[in-house]
Amino acid sequence: MLAALLSAVSCGEPAGTERHAVPTTPIAGGTAVVAVASDMTGVNPLLNNAESFDESLADALFLQLFEEQPDFADGPATFAPELATTWQWSDDERTLSIELRPGVVWSDGAPITADDVVWTWRQQIDERIRWVYGDVKDSIVDIEAVDATHLRVRFASASTNRLAELNQGHVLPRHRWQELPAERWRDSGGWFRDNQVVSGPFRLTSWQPDQQIVLDRNPTYLRDGFPRLDRVVFRIVPEPNNRLAQLLAGSVDFVAQVPAAAASRIEDHPDTRLESSGARQYNFIHWNVENPLFAAIATRQALALATDRQKIVDTLWYGYAGIASSPIVSTVWAHRADPGPWPHDPARAAALLATQGWQDEDGDGTLERDGRRFSFELLTNADNRLRTDAAVMIQEDLRRIGVEARVRRLEYTTMVAKLGEHDFEAVLSAFGMDTSLDLTYAFHSGSIGDGLNFGGYSNPEVDRLIEAARSSRDTAEQGRILWQIQGILHLEQPLMFLWEPQQLNGVSRRLRGVQPNPLSSLFRIEEWWLSS
Repeated sequence: MLAALLSAVSCGEPAGTERHAVPTTPIAGGTAVVAVASDMTGVNPLLNNAESFDESLADALFLQLFEEQPDFADGPATFAPELATTWQWSDDERTLSIELRPGVVWSDGAPITADDVVWTWRQQIDERIRWVYGDVKDSIVDIEAVDATHLRVRFASASTNRLAELNQGHVLPRHRWQELPAERWRDSGGWFRDNQVVSGPFRLTSWQPDQQIVLDRNPTYLRDGFPRLDRVVFRIVPEPNNRLAQLLAGSVDFVAQVPAAAASRIEDHPDTRLESSGARQYNFIHWNVENPLFAAIATRQALALATDRQKIVDTLWYGYAGIASSPIVSTVWAHRADPGPWPHDPARAAALLATQGWQDEDGDGTLERDGRRFSFELLTNADNRLRTDAAVMIQEDLRRIGVEARVRRLEYTTMVAKLGEHDFEAVLSAFGMDTSLDLTYAFHSGSIGDGLNFGGYSNPEVDRLIEAARSSRDTAEQGRILWQIQGILHLEQPLMFLWEPQQLNGVSRRLRGVQPNPLSSLFRIEEWWLSS
């Protein structure tokens, strides 16, 4: 349930100036090579982290009921048929009748039926499996298989988010995966690889951890003539400069998440082009508000005032990012633009800290209060150069007002484990925005234990508003509620919002049909084709 902020556009040469003549009619066959920064978590989407690459690979392997469309700049995202062909609401808009596409089969030839959908939903809400998006299904009361191709879904309320919440996640193969009891899923990742059954355009044929992933055409895929490619090879290349070098040398065809500093090299190369689109991501510093250092709203406001976010964007993003001010990014219909990001005002920041009792009593340049220095550890993931560079810039901004931020770079999985245990003071990271605009995941107090509310933020009014937005039946009303929530978060700053990046992808000129957008860099990968 993640949708588009901007249409994918080419940032390379204008139309009509291609340096090499290429066919305009798609050609079937061939192998495309994609360089990615990290490996996938596993084959079973319910066991994966909320990482964009895991989500994109799941899209290549498994179908959903609907295909979310990249069209939510002016209103909520819409949905097109995928496994579902038609659907109809009851008069009270709490019951949805769905007709599934007939004749669709799994890669082993077994039919995909309504029973697969019902069984998948039960696994999604099973507490033994602990799916990261499990709370999204809270609004669903029941899903019933009327017969092999008909479903009846009952919702607790008639909210605007029902289709998005129902569609979150992929339909999984009941006939094979039910063989493994749910309590063993978390310890049996390899079992799903060995018992892989898929419905999407590709199937996994080889996986060498930390080296490469190979997907081959799924001959049972529901769209005739697709995928166009015979094979896609994902090469694991952690170092950004190495991914770029391989693209420019012609040994890979696609690189996602290109550093902004490298954009001009891709645009200037005769055999590559830059594809950019909006992103649904926002970067932030997450304060642990249960830590006395960050418990006061005025203190968090001061830290926001001290941080020169425009300098970070200008220095690190070369015009390919903007300052963030909200968990609803600026190109989405419900974004609140007023009052905008906190300004860079170190003098005001210092004055605010003084009102909280912080003073440099011993003249060493660091503030103290009640015998405690204002010093904290700022975590970020070591494999993201932009975030580590930003952390150092923020460290210097805070030093100027007497606050010591000790930057610590951790391997990503180690960092995530610390966040899950609430064992941190502050972390520089990012979230992918949920296009249902359900802010439960990081801002509702119910997500402190199992969700992404790592810092322990709790505000009963925000909880009430989030629940009201989720249950709203009217888009305009939902927008007004979200506007209120954004105002409170802007004031209270449980997260310091830093920047919204554009999504930059480097593409070989021989690779055609590429449609990156905020949903996924690999959106509709089945339509990719090679011109030579």
